[in-house]
Amino acid sequence: MKQALAIAISIFALLAVATRARANTAVKIDSIPYEYMLVNSITNREPVSVSSYHFEVEPETGRARVVVEYTYPDQMIYGGDDPLRGPQPSFAQIPGLKFDPAAHAVIFDGFGTKVVCANVTEHRGLFGQHRKVTNTGECSVTAMPSIHTVDTGWNLVRVRALDTFLEVR
Repeated sequence: MKQALAIAISIFALLAVATRARANTAVKIDSIPYEYMLVNSITNREPVSVSSYHFEVEPETGRARVVVEYTYPDQMIYGGDDPLRGPQPSFAQIPGLKFDPAAHAVIFDGFGTKVVCANVTEHRGLFGQHRKVTNTGECSVTAMPSIHTVDTGWNLVRVRALDTFLEVR
């Protein structure tokens, strides 16, 4: 009985460690300013957050990249008056992220993990060939506020940033 309990505890511990190790596979995409300052209002600063993400593919080269879109709380109100239309998106080619044309998929292959991040379907229509890239949910984008130290050449300045990561399950 004691031996069975010890084996069960050992198996549980191994599964917990394996799950935690796999869940922690994250690759940094970008760091952007934590607050967005409207062009037409230097006093109004809005916190930035991730609004969406998607993958893009280039079939001729087999390359894939992740695109992260950002927003701020009052973007619906100020967006029309803001010439930049909010924080600019991040485009990142991540090592290990590639397009596999034979599998019609965006695949992340790195850190001992191989996962399908998105499926790619091709459609032929009146206006030519189009690709639809659909996320599978195995790869997601997360964001975390952080403080970065920047060397200005004279002194060190601490700035608040929003770090984005591609997390692979």
